[in-house]
Amino acid sequence: MRDEMKTGLRILQMAGAAFAAMISPVALHAQNCALCYQSVAASPNNFIQALKGGIFVLIVPSLLICAGVTVTAYRKRNISVDEESSAGE
Repeated sequence: MRDEMKTGLRILQMAGAAFAAMISPVALHAQNCALCYQSVAASPNNFIQALKGGIFVLIVPSLLICAGVTVTAYRKRNISVDEESSAGE
């Protein structure tokens, strides 16, 4: 019974991930605002470089935090399973 639940949950997770991958490009393209595009296109080159630097500064900490949480979750994925198996013995 427990293995069937794990299999069903795994299938549901994979289906959710596939669905998110299929719809994400549509959501990402909706971020292109015509006013923002025109403002950046009409601005001088140093503004564009500053904007690119700002985007980089904002995205790096977010990616590092996500990577840290992912690594921590991966390393600690079996702790509760190990505790349950040792308690049962």
